[in-house]
Amino acid sequence: MRNIKKILIEKNTGKKFFVKDLDEDFHTSFGIIKSKDLKSKKETLTSNKEKNFSLINPTFPDLWESLQRGPQVMLPKDIGLVIAKTGINHSSKIVDAGGGSGSLCLSLANICKEITVYEINPEHYDIINKNIKLFNLKNLHLKQDNIYKGIKEKELDLINLDLPEPWQVIPHAEKSLKSGAHLVVYLPNLTQVKIFIDSTRRTKIKVIETLELLERKWKIEDKIMRPEFQMLGHTGFLTFCRKF
Repeated sequence: MRNIKKILIEKNTGKKFFVKDLDEDFHTSFGIIKSKDLKSKKETLTSNKEKNFSLINPTFPDLWESLQRGPQVMLPKDIGLVIAKTGINHSSKIVDAGGGSGSLCLSLANICKEITVYEINPEHYDIINKNIKLFNLKNLHLKQDNIYKGIKEKELDLINLDLPEPWQVIPHAEKSLKSGAHLVVYLPNLTQVKIFIDSTRRTKIKVIETLELLERKWKIEDKIMRPEFQMLGHTGFLTFCRKF
């Protein structure tokens, strides 16, 4: 699944490094790790500056951090909510439209049976294509196509829309979703949300709820236990719908 071969973590600071080529020595500000050590089965490596590193295989979140970025990516807090609210799993068939950098579609492909991504923007299409190769996922199909004109895939468990005018997709979603399946719309402002919700009236797409998720980290160190001064606030509105 991986083109990134290994991850190095400097033990004192926790700083993470992605190692893509094990055939070359790896240079960091904490010293150089020899290629022969990177290829070894050792779990702890020492640089020429006597700094200790953990050598591990990357997991999906590690790879996610190395995505090539273009348009703003959907963040894990919102991706997790989509997965939790829709209940997608290893048997799910999904369409994602407006793939951007591929953050969501790659995360969904990691757990679903099959996902098709519609991306009409040539620049975004190229970025997603590069990121698909990074993850080497075989169940993700990328199409340079306009979903406003229709959805060829049928019997879908989930359609996700990250588009300026998702209401144009409602008639196509009615035809392509299974009964009881989910439609999720991700939008940056409430004006778009209101237009979309109004457009679902007298259709089989029923709005369940609109949410935004806020994330706040805490500092817990020695006797200090307080929220961090900065938090991850509004990123987008998620509107969850079902077909019935």
